[in-house]
Amino acid sequence: MMTKFIVLLCGVAALTTSLGFTYFFLSPSHFEIKNPIGKANAQETPGERAQEGNKTSTVQNGFSPISPGVSGQVPKQPGNIVNLNLLPQSLRKTGSPLLGSASAPITIVEFGDFQCKFCDRFAKETEPMVNATYIQTGKANMIFKNFVTHGPDSITAAMGALCANDQGKFWNFYEILYKNQGEENSGWANANNMKKFASSIPGINTQEFNSCLDSNKHKPVVDSDNVLAISLGFQGTPTFVIEKKDGSSKDTLLGAYPFPSFQAIIDKKLSS
Repeated sequence: MMTKFIVLLCGVAALTTSLGFTYFFLSPSHFEIKNPIGKANAQETPGERAQEGNKTSTVQNGFSPISPGVSGQVPKQPGNIVNLNLLPQSLRKTGSPLLGSASAPITIVEFGDFQCKFCDRFAKETEPMVNATYIQTGKANMIFKNFVTHGPDSITAAMGALCANDQGKFWNFYEILYKNQGEENSGWANANNMKKFASSIPGINTQEFNSCLDSNKHKPVVDSDNVLAISLGFQGTPTFVIEKKDGSSKDTLLGAYPFPSFQAIIDKKLSS
């Protein structure tokens, strides 16, 4: 009897030991996984890619984003005010540079910065095709508005372009600026260079141009353009608004899209 009791006690002890080891190895605390799911990294935004890109970037609609601080400086405008401010005739009345016929059925409004690398891409790769296909044929025109977000040289370049516009030479100056675009705020767009660029344009009155630039005559216009762009909620350069002559049927493109993107939008508006 005693022998059976001892055997029973040994069995219980063995079972308890076995269960203990089992609990140790299978318990949640033993298998606890530290940081089971790593913190997901946010995907890089198009704006961040644009900032890291260069003139040879292959991002088809690359753009230079404005900082959140800038975008929050001006309240957004209601729809009726937006439509009024973007009317082609309203833009022309404020002296905004116009390329093409004022009576063209389609208007392309470019909001750009002369230091923006993607604005440079548009000016060299897409604008010539848009110009030849639609502007020179009277199907569309283009209006330029400043959206200066890249620093002090951008302001100087914008004022210089508007001084050239006073003499009907804006688009000549536009082309020269992008041909000579340098590193951001490196001095390539300082006042002396603006005067040199202007002097290379046939028929321009350099004395009048220099006086205009030195007086900061168009600084209020540049500031007003910026306020308009920010109040419209635009997030970077270049930004384009493509609309009908009466201001209806607006489409907005953010970035230096290739010619087929503009072609598809313009052709659709022309056929409707």
